Amino acid sequence: MRLTGSQGGFTLIELLVAVFVIVLLTGVVSLNVGRGGAELELESEVRHLAGLLAFSSAEAGLSAADHGLFIAQESDVEAPGYEGIWLRRFEQGWAAPRGSAEVFERLAFSTGYELRLDLTGQPEVELLSYDPDLNPSPQIVAWAGGEMTPGSLEWLDRRTGELLYRLEWDLLGRMTLMPRGRVDAED
Repeated sequence: MRLTGSQGGFTLIELLVAVFVIVLLTGVVSLNVGRGGAELELESEVRHLAGLLAFSSAEAGLSAADHGLFIAQESDVEAPGYEGIWLRRFEQGWAAPRGSAEVFERLAFSTGYELRLDLTGQPEVELLSYDPDLNPSPQIVAWAGGEMTPGSLEWLDRRTGELLYRLEWDLLGRMTLMPRGRVDAED
């Protein structure tokens, strides 16, 4: 059969529009996949911290010595971030724990996030840099009697200020993980 008049096919404009749509969809999918990886990494960091806080509470009870976590702002101007320094109460004051050194090594929090620490019943906590010469007390304390300073730690997107994750704990050290500030149905 022979066609008369026009031949079948796509015009250049139609092909360009189709390519543009494909590129746009590919970009959206790759952005979502990249964000998902960052969200999984953040969730892993929050769960790891919750586990370490629970371990420090158990260690405090077993060793009959208070343990704590000092969250400090790193002073690196190019890539500002946060670190966690584990401390144990000795007669002379707070210092690095001697046992379980590999468990209580310094935490390096992921960059790109702003951390906000809120301790129940206490004024707003300002996260400063850590100076061991000042012998600072940790903000989060797990006492030898089994209690813990109740509070929460929030991870906020540094660019938008959006709440990404919240970790809450009560006086007994029970942890609640809250993606986007809401209770996760799985926990």
